[in-house]
Amino acid sequence: MNSQSRILVLEDEKWQADPFRSMLEYRGFSVRCASSVGDALAVIESFDPCTIVVDLHLVHAVDERDGFDFIRLVRQSFGMRHGILAWTSQYVNARDEIRCLRTGADAYVEKDADFGLIEARLEALMRRVRAGSTSP
Repeated sequence: MNSQSRILVLEDEKWQADPFRSMLEYRGFSVRCASSVGDALAVIESFDPCTIVVDLHLVHAVDERDGFDFIRLVRQSFGMRHGILAWTSQYVNARDEIRCLRTGADAYVEKDADFGLIEARLEALMRRVRAGSTSP
């Protein structure tokens, strides 16, 4: 499978990561999951995802870094090579969305959003990555 359909999901709650991964795989994506920032950075190196889905509130992550930290690290280390979709159930107001986008995410969605919306945002990010630009 080519890198254009690879997705990394950084989610520290297994009960959320597993069904989300299953839905993405059912739609034909190749998916790897990580539960901490350190693990996710290692997956980027080995898996080379096109798009990354990042939980902003990593309450159970062992390295005590959150999704904002991860987004900053990805942009510092890899530039705009990967599309980043932030998803959250904790940061749900406009101020949080603005912070997320200014940190370096390309898109933002709440976890309880319709899966079709999440899938459409991922597809839009993948189109931009394929075209060589992740800026909206």
